Amino acid sequence: MNKNIVQDPVFFNPDYHDLIGLIYDSVTSGDGFRPFLQRFMEVFGGHSASFAIYDTKNNVPLGYWVVNIPEHALKFYIDNVAHQDVLVETAIAVRQRDGLRFVATNLDIENIEEVGKVTRADEWLASFGARIAAGAIAFHSDTYLNFFGMQRSENQPDFSREELAVFDQFLPHINRAAELYTKMGELKRENIPERTALDQVQQGILIFDATFKVVFKNKTADDVIANNKGLRLNEDGMFSFHEKEFSREFIISLSEAVRASLESTDQTEAVLCYSHGDQNLTVIVSPLATGKPGSGEASKRGGAMISLYDWANRPSVSPEQLERFFGLSRAESRVSAFLLSGYSTIDIAEQLNRSRETVKSHLQSIYRKTNTSRQGELVALLAASSGVG
Repeated sequence: MNKNIVQDPVFFNPDYHDLIGLIYDSVTSGDGFRPFLQRFMEVFGGHSASFAIYDTKNNVPLGYWVVNIPEHALKFYIDNVAHQDVLVETAIAVRQRDGLRFVATNLDIENIEEVGKVTRADEWLASFGARIAAGAIAFHSDTYLNFFGMQRSENQPDFSREELAVFDQFLPHINRAAELYTKMGELKRENIPERTALDQVQQGILIFDATFKVVFKNKTADDVIANNKGLRLNEDGMFSFHEKEFSREFIISLSEAVRASLESTDQTEAVLCYSHGDQNLTVIVSPLATGKPGSGEASKRGGAMISLYDWANRPSVSPEQLERFFGLSRAESRVSAFLLSGYSTIDIAEQLNRSRETVKSHLQSIYRKTNTSRQGELVALLAASSGVG
């Protein structure tokens, strides 16, 4: 067994798994990042905490959450400390130099006692019973900056390097969640049509992050999941299928797509056919593009998009119609009609009493005639032509 995995505290500790779940829940929760802050303090013994996402271009907060920091202390911070917050300045410098990493006033700021007096940071901390602070810039773009900080009181221990190293394990997840939050905020504020458009797409769409959790789903996906008893999406954002063998195949495809996304390598989508009772689904697993290899932060984010085509309402398109639409031969139109019913290539070969190689040959010819190059594209085109979501 890999010793690095054994020693990874985030991999084994259930509290840490709980925290990661809360991070991603924050993106769409009405309480934002506050439940995550509260739990983080409980797990790591904090006195108070804050989490802010700033729109640096317009100099306004996009979101701000605090735990155990009273209103009078917030006002004092804004009036007297915010413009010269040495901890934030240090965190920005460290992030630019070293990447995602926590810093602490007792570890990373020289002459902290003098600095605390000059900047009035000591006065601010004392106003709500805090003594020292640690924080990090988890997400920083041309438009937004996210700072996550936690304070400790006089009767709590100093921050240690070992402890901050554990905190660092959560920063990639906070980075992704904060970025998603800013994108959601842009969609809401500007009322641009992308989100509505996704809800109008006929196929179900699920977006998975690099931890295999669903971070977005459109309305059609909600309908597909509700109408198919063999599909499950739990409160933690984990998506699964009732059939164990298919679930295993899906997880392997999802893992490969996420890996391709993280490594920015070329990989075509996986097309899976799922049957449960009288319900047939085509499931297309595609890696999300995140940037070129070695392009820095973009390469650390990854994910996958799942397209769900529900063939419960059998399309009325006949093989003869497909022949006319796309200039297919009779054999090719029959293969296409079976695809429209959610059959796999193996199933189609059995139905037509043909070899799998013959069916694949028909598919190659269909690709040429429909100007598609992959089975996922072909399924999308056939679904659009038949009006099936």
